[in-house]
Amino acid sequence: MKTFYHCLIMWIPFGLLFSLAGLGLEVLEGYKIKTSEYMGLRDFGILYLFFIGSFAFMLYPISFLPLTIILSKFIKSLLFKVIIFTFFGGVIGAFTFEIIYMSYIKEYSLNIVSSIIIFGIAGLLYAFAEYSFKRNIKFA
Repeated sequence: MKTFYHCLIMWIPFGLLFSLAGLGLEVLEGYKIKTSEYMGLRDFGILYLFFIGSFAFMLYPISFLPLTIILSKFIKSLLFKVIIFTFFGGVIGAFTFEIIYMSYIKEYSLNIVSSIIIFGIAGLLYAFAEYSFKRNIKFA
């Protein structure tokens, strides 16, 4: 039951970190797109944050929730957790980049590496948040 509550609480930092990563990606790469058919942060404004947050909220149960459960049960080393969460954050970054900017990559010279780095940093911060919550919050 401890693992369940821990994973439920970790949904909040995941949503915040990966929403901010999506916003950072939009600022770095989305602003390069200068066409009327692309609807990004400039067009949607604050509503774009809602879209990114919704995507992150739906992404957690299929990506980091099972990963958090597995790592909580089998891996105790912080170093391995940091490496795995950072790696999977980068994978999610590549996946997100392909979904959002698929038809604009070649035309506007968009760089997938920036997405992998941004989301990898979000995964790194998630690993440290997970470690901190696990040490400081005690469940019954």
